[in-house]
Amino acid sequence: MSDVKTRKKTSPITVKKIASTNKDPITLASHAARTCYSATEPALGDIMNVEDPYRAGHHTLFQIPHYTFHIEGIPVSSMVFGLHLTGGYYTTAQRSGRYSKMYDNPDMDEIENIIYSYYPELWASDVDRITDFIKFGLDVYHHSKPRIDELARDAIKMERPHASDKYINQNAPKFAQEQLRMFVSMIAPTALDWTVNLSAINAFYRTAYTRPMRDVMGQIVELVEKDQKNKRNKDQKNKDKNTGDISYMFDKSVRGTEDWSPDFPGYKGVKTSPECKLIDYRYDDNAFQEIKPGDMVDIWPFTPNTMDNSLMYVHSRIHIDAGATMGQDQRHRSIKRSQPEFTGYFYLPPLLDAANLKPAADEFMQRYDELYKDPKFAKSLMTMIAPYGLMVQYDKRADLNAFVHEQGKRTCWCAQEAIYHISCDLREQLAEKIGGDAKLLKYMTPPCLSMGKCPEGKRCCGRSIADAMREGYFQKRRV
Repeated sequence: MSDVKTRKKTSPITVKKIASTNKDPITLASHAARTCYSATEPALGDIMNVEDPYRAGHHTLFQIPHYTFHIEGIPVSSMVFGLHLTGGYYTTAQRSGRYSKMYDNPDMDEIENIIYSYYPELWASDVDRITDFIKFGLDVYHHSKPRIDELARDAIKMERPHASDKYINQNAPKFAQEQLRMFVSMIAPTALDWTVNLSAINAFYRTAYTRPMRDVMGQIVELVEKDQKNKRNKDQKNKDKNTGDISYMFDKSVRGTEDWSPDFPGYKGVKTSPECKLIDYRYDDNAFQEIKPGDMVDIWPFTPNTMDNSLMYVHSRIHIDAGATMGQDQRHRSIKRSQPEFTGYFYLPPLLDAANLKPAADEFMQRYDELYKDPKFAKSLMTMIAPYGLMVQYDKRADLNAFVHEQGKRTCWCAQEAIYHISCDLREQLAEKIGGDAKLLKYMTPPCLSMGKCPEGKRCCGRSIADAMREGYFQKRRV
């Protein structure tokens, strides 16, 4: 007798269209096409058949209509190894991890539903093995939280002597959570607002390489087609079926059906610090063009004088935790990244190392290793349930305009501990190559040093600029 549980029929992820360009996509694409080949402005609503330019590859026309969706319930792993992994032709605002109910109030029925929805072939006993692994990590999180909270308080008092009691009370639990989530599975549901143009929707629909991504893109296409039909119906002048249909953009027969996942080489051990290695660079101090820091607007890519900076670059290789630091790193989408690979290591941040949680990490990862080796479980499922702390390695190549923007954010003490450290390590390695007086290094600094003031307001890290300059700003941190 089968031990397969009764499964919900609905998707565990909900997609809601919350905004779209106020004209239907055919109207906008037609106007764009006619503008290209008209001596005067064409009339908005002068419709043409844009299927022909679409099939000829002229997709710029379809980059004008935009849509914004709210996506709720998507696993973190389907962000890190899905929507955020590849092309940067979109804008997202993702729910901060500290607001995830997965940590303090996990809903295991919701987790089981995610597993069953995308892997219906599994037996109930198999799903129980998966959830037992997830629960083990959550138990470590809950049992360790009070101790890590106290360690975070002590670290703040020592490293940030000007921090107020209010700052300490607000941030110690946050820092503890940031580091303890290494033991949380990335199947944790999250949410985001996603703004994307019609051309990118078309490409994501065809190439979605995880099961949740294919689910999301299927829902999005249904919403786009419904939205387009509603707008066409409101326009009484342009109901011609030959020019009002966009279903040809979403041919199901060309959709990808295979899952992609990084290979896991087996558990190798714990690392207590992230790693960064400078691989290559191209830099000319005389050719590097500067912009005097004035505010927090990133104007480097928009200024003609700095165009040549984009021909210089920094190429590095980093080894970090997948769920937290890689997810943070992916926010800078103007930077090129190679395909990530699991390395077999687990990241144990400073507070967890001080609390002697290495034995717990070893047991946790040995359990993951056993599950990964079992042929019953798809590799994509193992990526979905991977812990935040599972480490990945990949290369980054940033032109200097993008690099300056990133480093100004990531060398700030408000940045997450691990990503701060890889940025500082890279700065040190670059200084050895290009010289400590190189102009570029001035921009591998946070605003408090480059601008002489902190823009974070109440979120100020609790260190004075004078202390930072006297003690050496780029020192090691525990929080």
